[in-house]
Amino acid sequence: MQIDSSVTAIKSVLHRHGLNATGPRVAVLQILSEEHQHRSVEELRAEILERYPTIDAATVYRALETLEDQGLVVRMGLGDKRTRWTYIVHDHHHLTCRHCKAVVELDDTEFQRLADGLARQYGVKVDMQHVVLRGLCADCAAAES
Repeated sequence: MQIDSSVTAIKSVLHRHGLNATGPRVAVLQILSEEHQHRSVEELRAEILERYPTIDAATVYRALETLEDQGLVVRMGLGDKRTRWTYIVHDHHHLTCRHCKAVVELDDTEFQRLADGLARQYGVKVDMQHVVLRGLCADCAAAES
């Protein structure tokens, strides 16, 4: 899914979520939205430094936490002991292969069915924005059979 990473579009998203469009928030969302990749704070900071050299690491962390509180970004571990961040455009999930360490993006449909079933059975409301599962990718699963 292509995301509009223009400053105007990002400011609009921030305002819709009741946030001021500060330079650090715009910079973080702009970088996370450009290729819809999952970046570590170190990677984000390096990219931000190239464009906005006055934004320090603590400010990047604060911006990420604020954006996470508003449901715009999510932190995740993908099996390599690094915390990564992604801009939540649509609910999606991952499987990290315990054998080859591949990361497979999974569609939300089955996860929403699970959330609906849990709601019916237990009366709970599960936030299914991003789930990371550990298992085997298709290639490793086929090789193991």
